Amino acid sequence: MKLINRVVILKIILFSLCSGQEFLLQTDQAGFRTVTNTNGLAVADYDLDGDLDVYFVGKSSYNPADMRTWNRLFSNQGDGSFDDVTAGSGLLVMDNDTLSNTGGNGSKLGAFWGDYDNDGHPDLFVTNYGFNQLFHNNGDKTFTDVTAEAGVSGGASYLSTGAVWFDYDLDGDLDLYVCNWKNFNQDRSPQNWMYENNGDGTFEDVSEFSGAADTGKTYTPIAIDANNDRYLDLYLANDFGDNRFYENQGDKSFKEKTEEYNLADGFHGMGLAIGDIDRNGYFDIYLTNATEDQYEEEINALFLNNGDNYFYNNSLSAGIALAGWGWGTEFFDLENDGDEDLFVVTGFYFPDFSNRLFKNNSYEDSLVFKDVTIQAGVDDYEAAHGLAVFDYDDDGDQDLLVSNTNDVPFLYSNQTAQGNWINVSLEGTETNRSAFGSIVEIDYGGNVTKKYHHGVQFQSQSVLPLHFGVGEARVVDKIEVTWLSGNVDIFDSVSINQTVKMTEGVGLISKIDQLESNLRQMPERINLIDNYPNPFNGSTKIRFIINIPGEVELRVYTILGELVYEERRSFLSAGEKTVSWDANNLVDQIVSSGVYLYQLELNNSVSDVGKMFLVK
Repeated sequence: MKLINRVVILKIILFSLCSGQEFLLQTDQAGFRTVTNTNGLAVADYDLDGDLDVYFVGKSSYNPADMRTWNRLFSNQGDGSFDDVTAGSGLLVMDNDTLSNTGGNGSKLGAFWGDYDNDGHPDLFVTNYGFNQLFHNNGDKTFTDVTAEAGVSGGASYLSTGAVWFDYDLDGDLDLYVCNWKNFNQDRSPQNWMYENNGDGTFEDVSEFSGAADTGKTYTPIAIDANNDRYLDLYLANDFGDNRFYENQGDKSFKEKTEEYNLADGFHGMGLAIGDIDRNGYFDIYLTNATEDQYEEEINALFLNNGDNYFYNNSLSAGIALAGWGWGTEFFDLENDGDEDLFVVTGFYFPDFSNRLFKNNSYEDSLVFKDVTIQAGVDDYEAAHGLAVFDYDDDGDQDLLVSNTNDVPFLYSNQTAQGNWINVSLEGTETNRSAFGSIVEIDYGGNVTKKYHHGVQFQSQSVLPLHFGVGEARVVDKIEVTWLSGNVDIFDSVSINQTVKMTEGVGLISKIDQLESNLRQMPERINLIDNYPNPFNGSTKIRFIINIPGEVELRVYTILGELVYEERRSFLSAGEKTVSWDANNLVDQIVSSGVYLYQLELNNSVSDVGKMFLVK
């Protein structure tokens, strides 16, 4: 990490506390102010430097002279900011003469990361009005447009919206399903495309043969194993018509079985989210529609999966049936307490509906969500389509990035008091390299949580670690990965508050191992891991890594910048170290509950900073 200006951080924390908000708007600080009018956005570590980067899709037809119309790639700098690296990346060129505006939809729609050639570098597929584009990641921070040779360009008259990378035939590589909202050539009806990966950089159009060439106005597709046979099925959110579910027959074909699975919805389907909301071990589906005003009879659906090949709509009793004119949506753990909360971005094409945040307040057998949008500080009314939930600043909580169609994106930094956590990053070997379709289950103190690795969002697909909140747990007793190949890897007694990488059939690499390896290649360096517990009552332990022996000074400040504690310790070796701060055992003062900033400095030279929550 780079040294963050202490005064800036103090101001940020002070503002957050004074406002009482759980999220702090950080668009300018992150460097996204020059981005505007966007549809999809997708997140991945495209340069494999250990942090998560962002790609925005500008909705307007590409104009080289107008930056507002560009798709933009931003590299995460590891200090809470991003650099625009579009120029020179090979992603700026939009050599697509058919691109033009189509009213509110725009001419460029979605972005979808996936490692289609299994070389370890995430590639990028972009949907447009006109020919779609596939960019191969060259592994040197540049991309090459390989659309023509890959055979996935689509058609000049089609408005392509969503897509999903998934291994439909279980052969170890990613196939591609592309959704179309309209065909502007009136002689042909719109249909979706299924592309089978040939394993040599090319794809075969198997749309008709597969039986998945749906003709609805599809916005979002998800690949999910709804009947637990390991073959990934397809569920489609269709606008102006019936959603459809296609069961994978295991022979490279699909059969439409929407009614049999009770997944019918005839409204204006837009976004989809997947999560094990009731924690019964099966994955549920949340669907957004246009749920208010003009379409007041419409409701969003929460399809609960009981594992019997039949879903039950429970959105009304759960309190999440109405959420404005919904688009992107995602389940995530707001405060790292182990359950799934819900965020929905909304709006037509002008400010008319507020985004919505629902906190999971379930108890015993009752599934209940509470609307906490206003108190969380995310009640913005800009028309929004895209959404990404990820830990952009690597502080252990989930942040929100919202793509606004008529404004700059909104980056919300999560300021909620947090429990402990663990991130699990996956790499397939027999399974596709992105590991899409795999399942991770963790057990901490008898609490079992399961997540499905797919990365799909409205007009996007991201390659992200799976994030688990574990509350007050001090260790994860077991992590079990069920790979799409059918292989299972199990790891016991894993430390909390870190990112671990799991490679199929190989083993586990912790973030600490990665940091130590990187630090050995650098000059004098100190890197903060975390402090735990956090929040804490009394004492907390601060973990960090130094790459050379030396003196480390710990300083603790109030939010107003008052120094309340300092300690200097000498370490005779490099590696992971720990220092403790006991807020109840200070010699000359008493500290109260609140947020404290702490700084670690090595040899009066380099430093790193963090924040912690004291609760008395």
